[in-house]
Amino acid sequence: MKYLVKILLVLFLISGGILMPERTEAKQVYKKVVVKHKRYKRYPAKGTTVLYVNSGKRIKHHKGVFYHANGIYYRKSTRGYKIVAAPVGVRVKVLPAKHVRIVLNGRNYFYHYGTYYIAVGKRYEVVAPPVGIQVDDLPNGYKLVSKKGRTFYVVDGVFYKRIVLKNGARVFQVVRVA
Repeated sequence: MKYLVKILLVLFLISGGILMPERTEAKQVYKKVVVKHKRYKRYPAKGTTVLYVNSGKRIKHHKGVFYHANGIYYRKSTRGYKIVAAPVGVRVKVLPAKHVRIVLNGRNYFYHYGTYYIAVGKRYEVVAPPVGIQVDDLPNGYKLVSKKGRTFYVVDGVFYKRIVLKNGARVFQVVRVA
């Protein structure tokens, strides 16, 4: 009987403990996520506040102190950490795991969750998105805005329009809206 209990305990621990919850980046969310997309379906929405950031790296920038974890940028707020736009000019050593490389006018851009990077030496710098660049997915929590009878998707102040390519793929293109 003693051995049976030990064997069951070992099997339970090896299986990862069925009753133990998974560890995630956002432990508690104060706002509901508005929209879920394929690539970012497990990411919290832009503007969401989380209680704490797991394994976040602290980044000092002339606009203040930010925290960076898994390609998402946070700022300390009164209720925890708020997901914010990546500050332009910040440099990181490693790109997020689910980034996408996009070539526009012969230049390589790297895109992840509404943030655009370019390679600068051995680092990657956050840049403003160039007009005309196309992405297949937007971060959760974008806003829909109508201007002059057209609908735009807005993420961190950047306007996107949804277009259909010749091959039938639907993408979001950065546009300048006056």
